[in-house]
Amino acid sequence: MSENEWQKLCSESDLKESIPAAFDLGKNRVLAVRQGTIVHACGGKCTHYGAPLEQGFLRGHILTCPWHNAKFDIATGKTKAAPALTHLKHYETRIEAGDVYVRPIAAPSPRIRPETAGQTILILGSGAAGNAAAETLRDEGFAGRLILISPEDALPYDRPNLSKDFLAGKAKPEWIPLHSRKFYDDRNIQFIHGKATAVDVAARTITLDSGEKLSWDRLLLATGARPRPLSIPGANKKGVFLLRSRADSEDIVKALEGARSAAVIGASFIGLEAASALRSRGLEVCVIGPESIPLGKVFGEQIGAWLQGIHESQGVKFHLGRTPVEVTGGDSVEGIRLDDGTLVTADVVIAGIGVTPVLDYLPAAGIVSGNAVPVDSCLRTSLDGIFAAGDIAAVPYAPIDRRIRVEHWAVAQRQGQHAARAMLGSKEPFGEIPFFWTRQHEMSLCYLGWAAAYDRIVFRGAFGKEGFLAGFYEKDTLRAVVSLRRSTDLNILGELLKDGIAVSPDLFADEKTALQSLLPEKK
Repeated sequence: MSENEWQKLCSESDLKESIPAAFDLGKNRVLAVRQGTIVHACGGKCTHYGAPLEQGFLRGHILTCPWHNAKFDIATGKTKAAPALTHLKHYETRIEAGDVYVRPIAAPSPRIRPETAGQTILILGSGAAGNAAAETLRDEGFAGRLILISPEDALPYDRPNLSKDFLAGKAKPEWIPLHSRKFYDDRNIQFIHGKATAVDVAARTITLDSGEKLSWDRLLLATGARPRPLSIPGANKKGVFLLRSRADSEDIVKALEGARSAAVIGASFIGLEAASALRSRGLEVCVIGPESIPLGKVFGEQIGAWLQGIHESQGVKFHLGRTPVEVTGGDSVEGIRLDDGTLVTADVVIAGIGVTPVLDYLPAAGIVSGNAVPVDSCLRTSLDGIFAAGDIAAVPYAPIDRRIRVEHWAVAQRQGQHAARAMLGSKEPFGEIPFFWTRQHEMSLCYLGWAAAYDRIVFRGAFGKEGFLAGFYEKDTLRAVVSLRRSTDLNILGELLKDGIAVSPDLFADEKTALQSLLPEKK
């Protein structure tokens, strides 16, 4: 039977109202949802990392992935929010004699906007925001010249994986690029390798480090951030690395051949993920950081101490409350000397001590403020035709009524998608709740919201390795949520945050109250 013919998927009785269910159809996994008299059907695996979408959270037509918060429209299969960028396969459905039949629907071609055919959009940066913007522009029908200016001589890639599976040796190199060269060629997305050195607002040009000048009708600034260098004696020795780019990660992997020990400077997300990956390779690993509890400021002391305990149970050693003062050894690293005189042995050193936004090409433009580029709710800067997204952008955040700058992958992707639509005339305000995840020792912690200031952490249910939900409150107002294996509740709380619906600390802690009951129905 041809895949394009009608095929029985399931019995109608297998489907409960608005409850996602997944079924195998040959080699494909198909998700089906009955809503009234209509059955929707689309691909059953998230196009980001393959999560089972039947475990996701459905509100109206929008299904949220249970792993990394990607969103899809089940009525069309279209992705609505990153980190998934590729649409789901979409199926036509019919019901006959109590059975549900499906057949694939060919993906529609983008609606071309002929008025854009003579225009040029430049995107500075091919990271999360820049790549997502380029894909979205073509998906939304932009017909003009589209150029990605990339500081790296590589196709856009999955940066979050670098400190996780790729560093651990579990992800093949061919998995790291987001798409093939053919993908970009088919969409007529042009790449230029280089860095911007200046933006001429009046002439609407940028100058590259090669001296080349490029003109633009609209310009997206998405230059991201660069890692802070390790500035201590010996930091230039062989075997000392920063971890930001694909090239960084590849160099580290090569250096690990024959290595027995590694030191990670910085108890950040990158640092702890790297420690987990290195430990899975069997290396002796230590983490050095000035804080008393890793990630204590972000997750709170209780969760931070618990996470440290997980690492220690896997053999990772910590030197906290300490700073490195010297990299020891000859031409190659042999160890790290700490401020208390302790000498930590290491064949490889990875420094993850934060990043700084890349803004050095913008002074003459006059749009930098407070180490960021302020934008409005449509990601527009104060200059006509110039937009900004990702690590450099300070974006309005309605729950606290101020701009925030967020350094997370999915956030940058979503901002890039939104900026692309705004460049094509959309006036819809950016309203996404920040989301990020970290995976350490096979545990994925997910964070939704923004809690730069909080005075109370409330737990829903038991706290521990089997799963928990933690609410971060500022004066009894929920600002953020951290989840381990509680994805449905996390996604419901994300919707409540987005809709501005209050969840009191007592209500958050009360397991007898179904969180979904707090959400108004969305058609």
